[in-house]
Amino acid sequence: MTYDDDNAIVLWPEYFDSERSRSQGRRLPIKLCVKDPDLDMIAKGAMVLDLEYKIVEDAAYPANWAAKNGCIRVEKGKMRKTDILPAIGQILVDNQ
Repeated sequence: MTYDDDNAIVLWPEYFDSERSRSQGRRLPIKLCVKDPDLDMIAKGAMVLDLEYKIVEDAAYPANWAAKNGCIRVEKGKMRKTDILPAIGQILVDNQ
């Protein structure tokens, strides 16, 4: 399946940040998170999983609207979001 911006899955750096609590946006266990993940790290994880992606640098996580950390939009279809998140989290931890 090819990348379609209308159906893409959004991955925010806050999902992978070990400094955040679950209520602040972290989606994974701390063992699969890193301190201050950036867009390049997450994009490399998507690349390793062979997912097409697009980097959106000026986007802000809704719960943290003042900080425009950006997001990664990945293709939908090969994997579900619940499978993508821990896979990218493990890649981030392994390459830390």
